[in-house]
Amino acid sequence: MTTYTVPHPPKPVVDRATLPPGPAELPIVGQSFQYVFNLLDFLHGAATYGDLVTLSVKPALVYMVNHPELIQELFVTNHRSVGRGRVTETLQYLMGYGLVTSDGPLHLRQRRLMQPQFHHRRIAAYAQTMTDFTRRHEANWRDGARVDLAGEMSELTLHIVVKTLFGLELPDTVRRIGAAFELSNDYIKARDNQPPALRRLFHRLPLPFTRRFKRGLAYLDETTYGLIEERRRSGLEGDDLLSMLLNVRDEEADNPANAVMTDQQVRDEAITLFAAGHETTAVALTWTWFLLATHPDIQARFHAELDDVLGRRSPTPDDLPKLAFTEQVLTESMRLYPPIWSTGRMTFEPITLGGYHIPAGATLVAPQLINQRDPRWYDDPLEFCPNRWTPEFRERLPRFAYYPFGGGPRLCIGEGFAWMEAMLVLATLGQKWAMRHDPSHRIELVPLVSLRPKGGMPMFLERRD
Repeated sequence: MTTYTVPHPPKPVVDRATLPPGPAELPIVGQSFQYVFNLLDFLHGAATYGDLVTLSVKPALVYMVNHPELIQELFVTNHRSVGRGRVTETLQYLMGYGLVTSDGPLHLRQRRLMQPQFHHRRIAAYAQTMTDFTRRHEANWRDGARVDLAGEMSELTLHIVVKTLFGLELPDTVRRIGAAFELSNDYIKARDNQPPALRRLFHRLPLPFTRRFKRGLAYLDETTYGLIEERRRSGLEGDDLLSMLLNVRDEEADNPANAVMTDQQVRDEAITLFAAGHETTAVALTWTWFLLATHPDIQARFHAELDDVLGRRSPTPDDLPKLAFTEQVLTESMRLYPPIWSTGRMTFEPITLGGYHIPAGATLVAPQLINQRDPRWYDDPLEFCPNRWTPEFRERLPRFAYYPFGGGPRLCIGEGFAWMEAMLVLATLGQKWAMRHDPSHRIELVPLVSLRPKGGMPMFLERRD
């Protein structure tokens, strides 16, 4: 087995006089309280200080990047000098060293091996599963019922990803997997807000919260490793993503023993695909239904397109290019409410960004939620306007003024899978259902690993028939 060394530069030493501008800070604590307890308002205010802003989150300094050209320099031009590093330390508790959390040679190898498996022809094979599970889910809906659309979309995408990734659909297994991931989300967010030394201490101590997380993680490991062992022992070649991970071969390996992923690597990539695929798609769908429900004219046009293109038959991948307005709706939804609302990097060696020297070991964040609402690139940036996404607008929009799936060599490998799933679910449910938002529910954003609505998303279901 090849051993990979993940770089962890020392804490950077900087001259405060040479830093980019930023908000005022308090002695000793800096801006830590604002960062932890009022994060989104704090970042929106900080963005007014310029395209590159210094945030003092004691004991660290964080650089916030607010311009598409600088984001491109960070993600693309300097991609060999930056990575995930300590930015994803808490995610590693769950994902190990999968694509989201790995760096260096390991990330390059895994990306190279997995990329061909996400070709559009391969992922199109999962379309039938997506529409079948959606039809099965909405069969339990009732006209006029008040439901939590956030919970409904989470449950639906959970069943889809468990089936497409593991080939499983037993209700109790799916429920326990979903509960383990939900607990993991809460645990990661709680630990992420703690200083590194305190975080590592709490993760080692037998505290109740930590013990619950580790029990859930043990169940995920038991399930995943059990399936890996079963597939390797039987030699069965399934059509799920786990089989894909087990069957990839590294033609550039130095010896046959290193040509396949180890069980640990398969486990880490499977859990990473699960976490990224389930949570982000559910959140994207939730916000899209909210925006449609609160813009009846746009929802009516959305339904008209579905009726015109599909009639009563289920959508297929071949229909997606014809659903142009539905694609605009989803694109605009992920502009306003990007499921991954901020992307972080750590420098492994010094870089220059925006005329400033950024030392090795520095943390940089490029929040989609801020940059995709920038009035420099979008007229009426807070308005839900799917019509803005014309070919001409896309052509003149700076590359990194819109990046819900990240960019550069770390562009989300499952982008095509997620787009197809979201489009098919929207089309399948939109054929039969309209959504009405409960006006008594106040919308608040919760910036966890993904951008969730506080208290869910209560909606009234209205059968179109």
